[in-house]
Amino acid sequence: MGEDGTDEQDLYTAAQYREHVERQGHRDPDAFSHAGVTSDPELSRFLSVVEAEYDPVAECAGAEQLPGQARDLEAVERIRRMEATDEGRRGLYDGSTATLKYQTGDVGQQADVSGLKAIQDIDELIDGPAPVVVVIGEMGAGKSNFASLLGQRFMHKNPAALVGTNIRSLREKASWTDERGRERDGFLPSFPALKEWLQQDGNPLEHDQTPKLAILDELSSKASGSGKDGQLTRKLMGPLVFKVRKYGGALIVIAHDESSIHPMLWRVGVIVKKVSQKRAVVADRITSGQIRDVQTEIDGIPPTDWRYNDKEASGWSWRETSSEGDEPAVAEDDIKRVSMWTIAQGMEAGKSPRAIAENVPYSHQTVRNWWEEYQNGGEKREWVSDVQAAIA
Repeated sequence: MGEDGTDEQDLYTAAQYREHVERQGHRDPDAFSHAGVTSDPELSRFLSVVEAEYDPVAECAGAEQLPGQARDLEAVERIRRMEATDEGRRGLYDGSTATLKYQTGDVGQQADVSGLKAIQDIDELIDGPAPVVVVIGEMGAGKSNFASLLGQRFMHKNPAALVGTNIRSLREKASWTDERGRERDGFLPSFPALKEWLQQDGNPLEHDQTPKLAILDELSSKASGSGKDGQLTRKLMGPLVFKVRKYGGALIVIAHDESSIHPMLWRVGVIVKKVSQKRAVVADRITSGQIRDVQTEIDGIPPTDWRYNDKEASGWSWRETSSEGDEPAVAEDDIKRVSMWTIAQGMEAGKSPRAIAENVPYSHQTVRNWWEEYQNGGEKREWVSDVQAAIA
């Protein structure tokens, strides 16, 4: 029993609850993370409403400049700090060890993945300066956990790297400063936001690049449809990969199934198919909508200790979120070069022009014409060489 009448179990419960609301427990919390930060019921209710209603993509133009979560808004951060300071002061003055234990938390409850057998196999997937990994699998197979674990291990090897993602709730996003001097939290809701984040250090031929890791979720969820967004996703994924590799970035893409993967993704990286929460299959390529050339299987995959809301649906736009136009913010030169590369790869693999047209923003007749021009040498062949040099 403590001096304030609090027993050890009460202290443990307070610390455990802190880890629970911070998503370090075995269950997803119903409570928001400010539950123990303030004892003011009106202020707590205000923070709850802000957390529940905040959606930078759906509600506000210019989402690229906003944080992914309400708790990272400057005003909310100030309120949380002031309230935590007051609660901590009262806890010290009143001798409330439960309050202080809540604020310090229980580090022992956080996941520890060191020394586990599966980690060695996972580390091999993100070895090298600019790895590309595509994680596919059915809903509930643990794709987000595995992608976060890959990110965690990448950061273990590259502690100075910046993490950017369209997963709003991922706490391990890294802040960075844009060209206007504004601090951004690493939330990347669109291709323009990704491009600005990649280009923050300037031309890679002239300036050293800060290591960067982009974790992009559900880009291919729209690709299964026949609408404009689905067509854009299938046809612009290649230029996205090209852009990331051009700036020396690492890329982890969470997708749904084999059919939604642009050929460039598996050409430059590896495919990981999650078959269950604890098991994954690693393959080199995809042919006819199926994974081929299985390298290995990973068993006993541990949980990541990166924090995110697994129930959250990630959003993505190929256009600037504040733009009312339909045109994607992808450079036309990049689209042409990557399309020609895709055409050459597909024709050499024996695919029909019509099948190749599924992955480029051009008709099957244009595919056929460009292939003929490529075979005759000249500009089209130079385009393919440019892409090969960037993704090598």
